[in-house]
Amino acid sequence: MKTDHIHCPIRPRVTLSDPNEPLEMIAFTIARYKFACKWMRETDRVLEAGCGEGFGCNFFSRHVAEVIGLDIDEPLIEQCRESYVRDNLQFVIGDITDPACDQTPEFDAVVNFEMIEHVTHEEAKRMLANCAARLKPGGMMILSTPRAREDRSVSRQHHHVFEYDYETLHETLSEQFDRVMIFCQNDEYIYAGHPSTAWNYVACCFKGG
Repeated sequence: MKTDHIHCPIRPRVTLSDPNEPLEMIAFTIARYKFACKWMRETDRVLEAGCGEGFGCNFFSRHVAEVIGLDIDEPLIEQCRESYVRDNLQFVIGDITDPACDQTPEFDAVVNFEMIEHVTHEEAKRMLANCAARLKPGGMMILSTPRAREDRSVSRQHHHVFEYDYETLHETLSEQFDRVMIFCQNDEYIYAGHPSTAWNYVACCFKGG
């Protein structure tokens, strides 16, 4: 199986249970969850919008008070409910890009990894507005997305609708959040560096108090 950045397998998400999933992609994904968890407190309520297979929510649930995983994919949510059973963890079917979605500000943190590039820029703006609305005053959102590049992999060409350079991402996030910090990610390393060095961006976005 070819796994370089041009010929990597065509799939919308990393699957931990797939024995053919490249280990470097699994490490790349888990690093973001570890990074996000360092910003959370034991008392936090956390929403992961676009939770996918739910392994990130399960990880968070071991460190915070409550976790809600939200995804539009009904069969995937049912799979999450069967795979991860904890008293402080639940999975809900929903679309975070829907203008009519719940606006209750009840979460201390919202996590949104590798989703914004799968929708149009206008849909992304609605998604960010909805994520900001779900946060309590002073809450934070942690988001990741690949850096836009001309030599996109075949998988990215198939699945990504709109990709972000640093300026566009910062401008888009700043429309909804009072403070935005964008970090770089290469492999499992997340660091403060020049945007051009990043494979992915990981953004910490803070809602005013």
